[in-house]
Amino acid sequence: MQEEDDELENREEQDEKLKSTLDRFEEMMRKREHYFFDVDALIRIIDHYIETGDCKKAIEVAHYAYELYPHSVNFLLKQAQLFAISGHENKALETLDRVEQINPYDAEINLIRGNVFNSLEKFQSAIESFKKALALSDVKDEIYLSMAVTYQNMQDYSNSLRFYKLAIKENPHNELAYEELAICYSHTGKLEEGVDYFRQLIDNDPYSFLAWYNLGDIYSKLNLYEKALSAYEYSILIKEDFTPAYLDHASVLAIMGKYEEAIQRYKQTFEFAQPDAITYYNIADCYEKLEMMDEARTNYKKAIKISPQMSQAWYGIALTLEFEERWYESIHYIRKALECDGNNSDYWVLLGDCEYKLNNIAEAEECYRKALDHEPENLDAWLAFSIYFEEENRLEEAIEITVEAIKFHTSTSELYYRMVCLLYLAGKHKEAYTQLEIALNKDYSYHRMLFEMMPELKNDLTILQLIEEQKQ
Repeated sequence: MQEEDDELENREEQDEKLKSTLDRFEEMMRKREHYFFDVDALIRIIDHYIETGDCKKAIEVAHYAYELYPHSVNFLLKQAQLFAISGHENKALETLDRVEQINPYDAEINLIRGNVFNSLEKFQSAIESFKKALALSDVKDEIYLSMAVTYQNMQDYSNSLRFYKLAIKENPHNELAYEELAICYSHTGKLEEGVDYFRQLIDNDPYSFLAWYNLGDIYSKLNLYEKALSAYEYSILIKEDFTPAYLDHASVLAIMGKYEEAIQRYKQTFEFAQPDAITYYNIADCYEKLEMMDEARTNYKKAIKISPQMSQAWYGIALTLEFEERWYESIHYIRKALECDGNNSDYWVLLGDCEYKLNNIAEAEECYRKALDHEPENLDAWLAFSIYFEEENRLEEAIEITVEAIKFHTSTSELYYRMVCLLYLAGKHKEAYTQLEIALNKDYSYHRMLFEMMPELKNDLTILQLIEEQKQ
């Protein structure tokens, strides 16, 4: 406990020191004056801007630092790294050539160069650069990891898996290597092989929280949810503050319909990490599944406060209000969602449903059309539009829409049986019987839903006879 407290105090002290250095540097830039900064301080500033995604500022600092320390290859390497990150690959390569003339035995030159070649899809050149880096470096896990990514880009999965494993063997604490290896197993469909590998790691080191966590990830992909939960629990027991295990544990609980437990797991992450929009969104979604709409809205709003452009959270609020038949309020929030993502067909469908409930017929139809314009593959949009025409007694248009929907969803049984009902309602009984034969041939078991859609069909002897004949 004392060791953890000391580590926390040290981290807080470092954070405070970084903040002071950043404030001083930005003050200097603002005043256009010259303050003294040592090499380590400038490296920390550059790394801070890289981590926060402000590459432009990082490049400015690296340029300033190189002018201040022209004999330091560190800043040239940082410049090369930044050029690579920001998509200026040729500038990165030119800068690396300059560094190599000064210090030809620096492994990082070839590591960065290999990553640049990888982004340029010059994969063989990337591999050659990484091999040179390996020969010059005593710390090899990052190089192995980059080689694995390159082989994966080449679709050489055998070598990709091999180098991910080498990265883990070299450094059992390299979280990214574990994560990428699990993704590679998933991508190649070799999930059972992944289970064997991570179980072997655990046999060698039962306290590897990363091995337990990634084993849980693979079990989850195999839909072995109880085993996944158990693996995540072991990861949490070993490393109490490892938030990814809490998040994925909660996600699996939600998949299993254990929403109350999932909510508690999600909330536990707030003890170890700053609350984020996605976690609040997932908590809200669980409350929504439990039909606890007030709690759902509260958490959707917390997500929006952190990420105002999170369209799915605005949509989530709209769904809770639609559930409570508060159509006007729901429309307000759907429009907020559409301001963030106007191409999302689900949002247009919900807006159409709410407009229709308010008897705004023309507005509802326009919404359904926009939904299909944006995403013709959206089955819910086709069904909503078809139901709209049916309820408006525009049966010919309902039939036409369903015919179009079948073109996009040839294997969806509901559409074929829905067509039977629409033809029957339109008085086209012979066509309905023909359509029923097609539907029964497609999916006989779904015929029970036919009577839920249209109970009066139970009284039609021809319908019953066709179903019985198909049973034979």
